[in-house]
Amino acid sequence: MKKVSLILFAMALVYQTANAQDAKKAIKTIAAQFVKGADKQDAALLEDVLEPGSLQYVLIGGKFNTFTAEQYIKMVADKKLGGKPRKINYQHAEFLGDNLAVVVLQAVSSEYDFLYQLSLARSNSGKWEIVGVTTEIKGV
Repeated sequence: MKKVSLILFAMALVYQTANAQDAKKAIKTIAAQFVKGADKQDAALLEDVLEPGSLQYVLIGGKFNTFTAEQYIKMVADKKLGGKPRKINYQHAEFLGDNLAVVVLQAVSSEYDFLYQLSLARSNSGKWEIVGVTTEIKGV
């Protein structure tokens, strides 16, 4: 009986670990879509992952600039931002609750190093969306 209980416990742990990995993969995918949306200047991709009205705080050279999701998407669509491929390095992905998460990543192009902190929330429909972005941009 002890062996059966131990086996069931081990199976439950494996199942929980697999579910946690799948969940982290989901939020990392949303984060990657955000980066690739700018890299490819794909406004539709950004619209899919950014919550309308969400804010993006960008720190460049010690000065903050603030954009709404709509302003950011328009600048990307108008080809004023983005267009260069960046390599993504995930530094941290964590769930803060059942419906809140944060992803910290670095996206580096040939010219700039972007450090992002993305705040995500899951809506009633189950879809993860980025509800806030804080970015520090440095030259390489």
